[in-house]
Amino acid sequence: MPQTEERVDAIEREITGIRSDVRLQNHMLIKCGEQMSDLRTGQHELQKGQEELRTITAELRIGQDELRKGQDELRATTNELRKGQDELRATTNELCATTNELRATTAELRTGQEEIRETLEEFRSAFAVVLDEVRQQKAWREEFSDKVARVIAKSEGLDA
Repeated sequence: MPQTEERVDAIEREITGIRSDVRLQNHMLIKCGEQMSDLRTGQHELQKGQEELRTITAELRIGQDELRKGQDELRATTNELRKGQDELRATTNELCATTNELRATTAELRTGQEEIRETLEEFRSAFAVVLDEVRQQKAWREEFSDKVARVIAKSEGLDA
């Protein structure tokens, strides 16, 4: 009986270890879920930034068209030379402001893309670790199941 008690104690220790490993795996899965959520948020922000970029680009084209119209009017109307020049300056300032906003948005988009790339790389690394742990746990559980079956068979007087 002392051998059986030692075996039972050993099995209980192994089961405790398995439970600890399962808790660790659950924690890693939760972490992966959080990273996926962050990734989705980043993708949403990127899409939102891209739409803003499209809007700003359209506004930039509109501003460029207005600038061209102003130049045509300036050539056609020499009597309104100053007025045309003031309108051209105002349009140019708006165009510069729009261009600066576009540059800032583009820089933010690039930063967001880099953050998404980093998050994705971290997720891939974490996922690889979790996948490797799952494979190891599966192999260990298969080995452990075989050992438990042999212990049970021996305890019942059967040779496995």
